Amino acid sequence: MPKTLRSLRLPFVALLGAILLAAAGAQSADAAARFHTRLLKSSPAKDTVLTASPAAIELTFSESVEMSVSKIQLVGADQKPVAVAALTRDAKGSAATLVARITTPLAAGTYTVNWTAASADGHAVKGAYSFTVRAQ
Repeated sequence: MPKTLRSLRLPFVALLGAILLAAAGAQSADAAARFHTRLLKSSPAKDTVLTASPAAIELTFSESVEMSVSKIQLVGADQKPVAVAALTRDAKGSAATLVARITTPLAAGTYTVNWTAASADGHAVKGAYSFTVRAQ
């Protein structure tokens, strides 16, 4: 093999190895996303503007979630937590839905829902979204 080809072989092998590692990493990230629960639906929905205070926060996930390690926190525009009742299931008893009743009507303003949910595999996922209650 000519010397110039030999001198190119090591960088080529290194580049090929880096490409294969990157592809494997991307594929494992996709697999992890497929195997962990994800938020499918929320009520109130993300970025919704409401004309009245909602009675509850309801989150529906892609699979059953463990109540013992899941939580819903509601935060007002002043960055102070807003009281919500203990988590329950929806009226149908769906193991994929969490409900947190709001204990007092919300004043006008923007609110943030911070949530944590874990499926049977024990891996917790977190997220947040906001909605607004408009003054009437």
